[in-house]
Amino acid sequence: MQQEATNKIFTIPNLLSIARLLLLPVFFILLVQYENNFAAFLVLMIAALTDFVDGHIARATNSVSKLGQKLDPAIDRIFIVVAVVSLFVVGRLPLWILVVLIARDACMMLVTIYQMRKYNRDFKVIFLGKLATALLMAGFCSLVIMWPILGGVNVLQSSLLPGWGQESAPLGIWLIYIGTIASLITAAYYIYRGVRPHLSDAYADRQKSVLASATDIDDKAKDAGQNCASVSHSEDDNSPPQKRGAPPARSVREL
Repeated sequence: MQQEATNKIFTIPNLLSIARLLLLPVFFILLVQYENNFAAFLVLMIAALTDFVDGHIARATNSVSKLGQKLDPAIDRIFIVVAVVSLFVVGRLPLWILVVLIARDACMMLVTIYQMRKYNRDFKVIFLGKLATALLMAGFCSLVIMWPILGGVNVLQSSLLPGWGQESAPLGIWLIYIGTIASLITAAYYIYRGVRPHLSDAYADRQKSVLASATDIDDKAKDAGQNCASVSHSEDDNSPPQKRGAPPARSVREL
């Protein structure tokens, strides 16, 4: 049974979300500036764990809040952006994954804004979206610490696809591949849900327009028929009456 969201702000889940947000710049500095993989891994893992803990606490303590419903997915998006940028800067993530994930989140942000302004409602998070986020977070943690290492599948040799060639690669890159695909499928579903009401409204307006046009044509046809009937009755009334018993008029030919 879904719990009703409250207007509370200072709840334990919300504080955990804020803590996750504050940990992200610490992670970036540790990985990029100090190149301390282990410390960066611990910070990122703690931040990722708060994402799973806050939801369970919110449901267990009946502290689901309207702020938390918007804050948690927003911070998840920031988490992903910071992680992919950091890993790209240190050379552990190809550029195309960074572009795909950031473009995906940008599209989702635009669709969410449109959904809120047009229909005053937000998207409900689906299981595949949660799974995609979990896979990406786990993959980021694995890439930070560079463990465990798996052998390459030797299918395609390219620097854009780590792990597909002969070189070994961390397990995390495969988790990120799967998580990226899952996130794209989720985004397509959300975009469809966001655009479908607009398409339905446009279809309904078009149907109303067609119906109104048909009704207008029918009314005009009825008016034209009534006008013709009026003209016919008027001509009959204006014709001279024949005298009773008078012979019918004879034509010139008959004469």
